[in-house]
Parts: sequence; structure tokens; C-alpha cells
Amino acid sequence: MDRIKIFIIAGLLAAVGLALYGHHKAQPDYVERVYLQQLEMAPHRIMPDKSLNGALKEMSRYVTFVITEEMETRPGDPALNAKKLHQSLLELDALTKEITEHGAKLRRQGHGQDLEEQGLHYLDDFVHAHMEARATWYYVFAAIFAFFSVLTLVLRALNLQRKTRDKLIQSVFFGTALTSIVVLGLIMVFLFLEGLPIFQKVDVMDFLFGYGWYPTDEDDPEFGIFPLIMGSLSVTALSSAIAIPLGVMTALYLAEIASLRVRNIVKPIIELLASLPSVVIGFFGMVVVAPFLQNSFDINTGLNMFNASLMLAFMSVPTITSVSEDAIYAVPLELKEASLALGATHNETIWKVVVPASLSGISTAVILGMSRAIGETMVVLMVAGGAGMVPDSIFDPVRPMPSSIAAEMGEAPLGSDHYYALFAIGIVLFLFTMLFNIVADHISHKYKQVGAATL
Repeated sequence: MDRIKIFIIAGLLAAVGLALYGHHKAQPDYVERVYLQQLEMAPHRIMPDKSLNGALKEMSRYVTFVITEEMETRPGDPALNAKKLHQSLLELDALTKEITEHGAKLRRQGHGQDLEEQGLHYLDDFVHAHMEARATWYYVFAAIFAFFSVLTLVLRALNLQRKTRDKLIQSVFFGTALTSIVVLGLIMVFLFLEGLPIFQKVDVMDFLFGYGWYPTDEDDPEFGIFPLIMGSLSVTALSSAIAIPLGVMTALYLAEIASLRVRNIVKPIIELLASLPSVVIGFFGMVVVAPFLQNSFDINTGLNMFNASLMLAFMSVPTITSVSEDAIYAVPLELKEASLALGATHNETIWKVVVPASLSGISTAVILGMSRAIGETMVVLMVAGGAGMVPDSIFDPVRPMPSSIAAEMGEAPLGSDHYYALFAIGIVLFLFTMLFNIVADHISHKYKQVGAATL
């Protein structure tokens, strides 16, 4: 059996498997099944309040009663039943919260009257939509696998000329690339659509340069993110000051100085560091580094800007080292040989020939490392301290933008000013990252080494 047949069969099997699994995910779980059963019985009950809030309150009470009664009378280990009951009630609370938030959004869109009159109907629609949403992506990927498998089968059956077949394949790859661009574009559009409404109530300059971040104050909320911006920039700058020399020097050592044996040992270790989850690095900074800093420097807390910068540098070094090493290896060998032939030492060749020739790649590596530092969330959330103030010292706690979004998004009511403000912070963070990428692209093209005659 040739590879094309294997590809077609594997694609069709994957499509069928994903579709079946999606169908399974679309079935109601235990809590949803009880919820739907109670919704079917609801019209036969006396419910004085038929609005969404009233129906939601009554349904939560009925479902809680049914689940509790079933679990208490269920045969088996009481401890397991109690654990199942606790998990089921948590799932019910999460479902109730989703319904409440979605209902609040519909009211803001002008559908409040419908919710007051048809609360039970809305609950039934939401639960079914909630079930179907779980299966959507499985169906999408099943359709993609099926499409490419059938396309390959059709092309094989038609036995087209090689030129026509190549054009079709090029079109498929172009469509795939275009899909990636469209998805990124839609994400950007969603980010701006959710973030821009805050500027109807807050001036842009006050938002960017305001010192107060109190979005939950009911009387006088403040949405100034200048301390958050300074927290992100200061942590990124300090981590870059640590990671850039360490990463570039390590790349030069591995590429130009280290023996093959040493390189084969050190290089995998550095690449292994890049695979460490950020939560593990954050946990290390919180449990090990924070107490050490607090005891060694006699400071109030070890969760501060220096700790966060140290952990971000730890994460950025593998990226900077790997990309810089590839750039150094790409330097034409004749440049090094010519330098040595003119009487330059090995060190002089490295600093006056190799580094300038690979400056484009090294600069790109540095910008990529900085981009990862400014966009990192989990580490700064765990070890930066979480204080929304402009730092005066490297040992002051800070609250960078990513940590603010991660810490507060789950508590911000859907469609509230706080919710829109967090997305606006995401816009600022997106613009910073885009600026870094533009600078990296500019430097990469400006100092691009083409052959051996452009140095």
C-alpha cells in the first residue's frame, strides 16, 4: 500500500473518529441531563416568576434538590458519592454563572423584555447551545480531515497532469496559509471590538497615563494603567539585561569555542530548559528564589520585580541562544578563513567578523526573547508581587499587564467597564508586541548578510 492510500485512509478514519467523539461530547452530562429533565417538568409547576432570573433561581433549587437526593440515596461508597455531589454542584454553579452573564449581555443588547417573558425558553435554548458548543471544534476538524482526504482521493482518481496537479496543491497550501492569516485577523478584530468600548467612558490619555487602577470601585472607578505599563516595561528591561548577554555569549561559546563533546551535552540541556512549563518556573521563583531574596537582602517580600525578571530571563535565554546560534552558524566559512589568513586571532575573528556578520539573526533573537518576556503571564502572576504601582527599586512588587488580565478576567462581569478595560489592556500589550516584531523585522533586513561580499 503506497503512502497516498495510507494518507487517505488515515484522514478518513480521523474524520470519522472526531465526528463520533464530537457527537459524544454533544450529549448532556449528568448535571445537564437533570437540568433538562427539570425544564421539561417546569411548565407543570406553579412558578410565580417566569422571568429569566426567577426561572434560573427556581431551576437551580430544583436541580440541587434532585442531585442531592440522588447522591444521598445512591448505593456505593459514601465518600465517592459525596465527592460526586460536590463536583456536580460546582458544575451547576458554573452553568448558572454562564447563564447569568449571557443574560446580562442580552439585556444590554436590548432583549430584556424577551427574557422577562420567556425565561424558561431561554434556559432550554442555552443548555442545548452549551452542549452543542462542546462539539463544534471536533466537527470542524473532522470536516478538515475529510476535505483533504476526499480531495486527495479525487486528484488521484482524475489522474491529472503534473502541472495541473501542482497548481491545485499550491492552491490548497495558499488556502491553508490564508486561513491562518484570517484567523489571526479575526482574533485582532475581536480584541479591538471588546476593548474599544471602554474609551467611550474613559479618555485614552487618562487610560494610558492614569496612576489609579480601581476598576471595581462602584462610586468612582479608575482605569489608569500607567503603573501596569511601567511594570511590564521594567520587568522586560531588567530581564533583557540579564538574558541578552547570557544568551548571546552562550551561543558564541557553543558555536565557536566549545568542543563537539561539550556542545553535544550543553545544547540539549538548553533546549530542555525551553520546554519547562512557565508554571513550574513560577513555582520555583515563588518557593525557592523569593525566600532567598527576602533573607539575603532583608526586604519586605521576595515576590518583586527582580524575582520576576530573573525568572523571565531564565525563560528567554534558551530562545535567544538557539536563534543566535543558528545565525552564527550561517556566517560563510570563507569570511572566517579570510580573517584568520590575514593574521587575526580566533577571538578577533569572533568579535570583528562573526558577530557583525550574524548581527541580523542575533538582533532577531534578542527581540524574540524580549517579546516573550513582555507577554509572559503565569510567571509574573506568581512572582511579581501584584502591586499596581510604579516601581522605585528593583525589589519593589509590580503588576505587569499580562498578570492583571489573567488575575481579573475571571471576576469581571461580561460586558462591564472592567471587562472592556481588560481587553483594552490586551490591545496595549498587542501593540507593544507588534512593535517589537516590526523592529526585529527592520533590523533583520537592514543587517542581512547576503554572501561574503556585503560585510
